[in-house]
Amino acid sequence: MKGCKIVQKRNQIINWFLRKHKEWVRDNKLVSWAEKLGIRLNCNGTLDESQLFHLFVLAILWNSRPTYRAEKGEEVFLNIKDESTLSNFRKAPGDDNLWRVLKEIADRKIGNPSVFNILNFVTNGKVNNYLVWVRVKEILNSEGMGAKNFDENRLKRFYYIFNPKNEKRYYKGDAYLTKKVFLIFREIRIQFRNLGKYQYHPAICCVPDNHVEDAITDPAIFGLISKSEKYGMERVEWLLKISEKVAELFCKPPYELYDLPIFLAHKSRII
Repeated sequence: MKGCKIVQKRNQIINWFLRKHKEWVRDNKLVSWAEKLGIRLNCNGTLDESQLFHLFVLAILWNSRPTYRAEKGEEVFLNIKDESTLSNFRKAPGDDNLWRVLKEIADRKIGNPSVFNILNFVTNGKVNNYLVWVRVKEILNSEGMGAKNFDENRLKRFYYIFNPKNEKRYYKGDAYLTKKVFLIFREIRIQFRNLGKYQYHPAICCVPDNHVEDAITDPAIFGLISKSEKYGMERVEWLLKISEKVAELFCKPPYELYDLPIFLAHKSRII
C-alpha cells in the first residue's frame, strides 16, 4: 500500500511539474538550468573549460550566503559572469590590481568575499601538491561513467576536494561546495545527453537541496528515509542516499527530471 501511495504522489508531482513548469521540459527530459543562464558546456563535443568554470561560479553562489536562493544566485551570476572568468582568476595571483578588482566585485555585487576565495582555490589551489583544477578535470573524465559504483566514488573524490575529511581548509573563508557538487554532474550530463557523453549515473546528479531532503524524509510526503539516519552517516553518504532516492523516483522511463519537480513542488507548498 505504501509503495502505491509513493507512486501516486510521484505521479502527482510530475503531472503538476509538466503542467506548471513545462518550460523546463523537452521530450519528458529536464533541460539545463545552466544553459538557460548562458553556460554552454558542449564545445564541438568536448567539455569547454571556461564554461565549466562558469558552472563552478554558479554552483558556489548557490552554495553560499547571501546568494544561496535560486533567484538571487541567478541574478548575481548574470551580474558578475563577465569578470568572473577562468582567465581572470588564473592571472589574478600575479596581478594585484586585477585581484583587487575581483575582491571589490565579490564584496559589492555578491556581499561575500569568501566566494572568490574558493574560486581562487578552484583555479590556482593545490591539494597534496596537485592543482585542483587539473584534479577536477581528471575526476570528471575518469573511467566508469554511468556505472553507479564508479560514479558514487567519482562524486566522493570530487566532494572531498572541497570538504576534506580532516576538515583542514585549503582556502580562506567559509564558502564551501557541498550539495551543489551534484549540480555540476547533473548539468554536464544534461548538456551532453544527445551525444551520449558524460552520462553519469542519475544517482549522483540529483541535487539534495533542503526542500528535496525534507520531501524525501517527511513521512507525510515520501518518507523514504528516516532523518534520524543522518546522524550516523558521513555527510556525503547522506547526500548520496537522498540523490539516489530522487533518481529512483524521477529518473525512470519515460522521465528524466532529476530533483527539479520535487524541489519546486516543495518550495511552492503544493506537497
